[in-house]
Amino acid sequence: MSQILKGHLRALITVSIWSSTFIVSKLLLVYMTPIQILFFRYLVAVTFLSLLYPKFSKPASLRGEILFLAIGAALALYFVFENSALQLTYSSNVSLIVATIPFMTGALSSLFYRKRFFNFKNTAGMVTAYLGVLVIIINTGRLEGIAPGGDLLALGASLMFAFYSILMQKTDERYTLIQLTRKVFLYGLLVLGVLFLATGQSPIPESVDTPALISVFYLGIVASSLAFLLWNRAIQAIGPLKTNQYIYLIPVLTTMLSAVLLKERITLMTLFGTLLILSGLYLSERKETKTEKSKKDQIEAI
Repeated sequence: MSQILKGHLRALITVSIWSSTFIVSKLLLVYMTPIQILFFRYLVAVTFLSLLYPKFSKPASLRGEILFLAIGAALALYFVFENSALQLTYSSNVSLIVATIPFMTGALSSLFYRKRFFNFKNTAGMVTAYLGVLVIIINTGRLEGIAPGGDLLALGASLMFAFYSILMQKTDERYTLIQLTRKVFLYGLLVLGVLFLATGQSPIPESVDTPALISVFYLGIVASSLAFLLWNRAIQAIGPLKTNQYIYLIPVLTTMLSAVLLKERITLMTLFGTLLILSGLYLSERKETKTEKSKKDQIEAI
C-alpha cells in the first residue's frame, strides 16, 4: 500500500472515529453529567499519553503557562458546551453546527490578527452555512421534545473551539505533539476542577456499568489520543488541504449513525440545512480556477 493511500485511509478512519464521539457522548449522558464525561475523558487521555511519551518539559515562562491555561479552558468549555448540547438536541444537529468552526476561526483571526478573511468567497460560504444552521434551529423548535437551546449551545461550542484554534497558534514550537496535547488536557482538568466546585457537582458518577467504562476509555484513548496522532500522520502523507477535506464527512457520518443507532429523526429540513452547511464549507474552501483568478486580477487592476 502506497504512503498516499495510507494517508487517505488514516484520514477516513480518523473522521469516522470523531463522528462516533457524538453518539458515544450522548449515550454516556445517561450515566454522567457533561462535566463528568469530560473529566474522565481527559484523565484517561493524559494517563495514556504519559505512558506513550513519559517525558515532561519544564515550564518556559509564566506567560506561556497562562497561555496554556487559556487554551485548556477554551477546549474544556468547547467539550462541556458540546456535551450539554447533546442533552437537549440531536447529535446530528450538534455535529452539523460544530462543522461551522472554520468560519468562526476565520472571523476571529480577522478580528485579532487582522488576517484577511471576509472576501467574497468566504463571506458567501459563511452566509450559506449559517443559513443552514438557522434552518436546523428552526426545524428543531418544531420537533416534539427537542429544545432549540441545544443548538445554541452547539454554536457556543463552535466559538470556544475557534478561540482554542487561535490561541494554539501562539504556542511554543519546542513542545512535541504529544507534550502539547497532554499539557492542554492537564490545564483542562484544572478548569474542570473549578467547574466542579462552582456547580457543586461530584466528579464521581452515581452509577457506571461496563459499557459506560468502555465508552470512557474509547473517548480518552481512541478519540482524544490515537485519532489525533493518526490525523497528523495523514497530514504528513497527503498534506493539510486534502486531509482537511475529510472533515466534511463528519456531520454526514454522524447524521447516518444517529439515524441508525439512536433512531433520530431525519427530516427534509434537516437534509436541506445539511446541504446548505456543506455547500457553504465547500464554497469557502474551494480553490480558485485559473479563469476566476484571472478575472479577479483584472478587476483589482482597474
